[in-house]
Amino acid sequence: MIRILHTADVHLGRRFPSLRDRGREYRNQLLDTFERVLQLAVNENVSLVLIAGDLFDTNRVHGVTVGKVLSAFRKLEERSIRVCILPGGHDAFTEDSIYRFVHFPSNVTVLTTERTHVTFDDLDLTVYGRAFDDKLVGENPLRSLSLDRESGIHIGMAHCSIKRAGMIETDSMVLDRGEIASSGLDYLALGHWHSFQDHSQGSTVAYYCGSPEPIDMDQKGSGSVAMVNIRAKGDVKVDRVRVGTKVFDAMSIDIGVATSVEQIVSAIEAKADAHLVLEVTLEGLRNMDCDTNAEEIEDALRDRFFSLQVLDRSHPALREIESEGLPEETVVGKFVKIARERIAQADNKKDEALYREALGLGFALLHGKSEIIE
Repeated sequence: MIRILHTADVHLGRRFPSLRDRGREYRNQLLDTFERVLQLAVNENVSLVLIAGDLFDTNRVHGVTVGKVLSAFRKLEERSIRVCILPGGHDAFTEDSIYRFVHFPSNVTVLTTERTHVTFDDLDLTVYGRAFDDKLVGENPLRSLSLDRESGIHIGMAHCSIKRAGMIETDSMVLDRGEIASSGLDYLALGHWHSFQDHSQGSTVAYYCGSPEPIDMDQKGSGSVAMVNIRAKGDVKVDRVRVGTKVFDAMSIDIGVATSVEQIVSAIEAKADAHLVLEVTLEGLRNMDCDTNAEEIEDALRDRFFSLQVLDRSHPALREIESEGLPEETVVGKFVKIARERIAQADNKKDEALYREALGLGFALLHGKSEIIE
């Protein structure tokens, strides 16, 4: 049996400004998790590690990070574990690519635009892949890959999106499901999407392994690698192995129905977890009796999470604006007067609702609440 560890989208060197004072710590966590992934390869006695794109978040990565990666690869070399790397979108094989300048250990093969396959005779296996560069936008990553008929097992790597009519039709590289089915590959290691997903078609087993740690707020399927077991041709089994330490999540709270700040705090506190990166959005029409302050809520609960960000995108209810008694010679006063006139002159309920929303949003913006806009 051949055991293969498939990972992708590690994004080493990525900066996380939204995490503020925890950004550097999380950047280091990505490296620690990657080193743990390679140790998993040793512990599980795999023969081959596949990295299907975006090992690095950029082609300009600091020397310390590169040094630790090379050291981890050398530990695999001591165990005769081979590594295949496919450049992705962030670490693309461009003129300034990191893969043109770093000298990797002998057990590491980087697939490029020129070198599109490597054969391991002792495994009776060939790995194929086309590295992304800035000339291949929209290309099929499997196009022009000719299978080596002398190998028994064919493994592909592709850093791409799967085409979905009306939803995903363009990207750096795009692959159609029919192209997976007709590829002739036994296993296709996918990268670019950060959650664990099965996209097998026909006789080709194809998976996104997901990123080892979540990278953005909307990535709830991250935190894993794929362990691929090939017992024989046509007998491929894939297991999801959890490796991540952090979880990213987001929640919205309609503060218009909240009766107190304490109620809002309690709703957030119910999710408290030292490993959770949580983004909370306060939305809706502000209740005059509920005086919320996003910064104060963050300060009160910050220690209960790995990172907490509270965004106030609420806006005042119309009755709150009417209670202001704004002089019409001021900018705010003039805006409110015009908006009220538009509301009164609206021909239908839809327009009236639109003008009311514009009044609330504009009033909030003129009071310095710029964070309500994306």
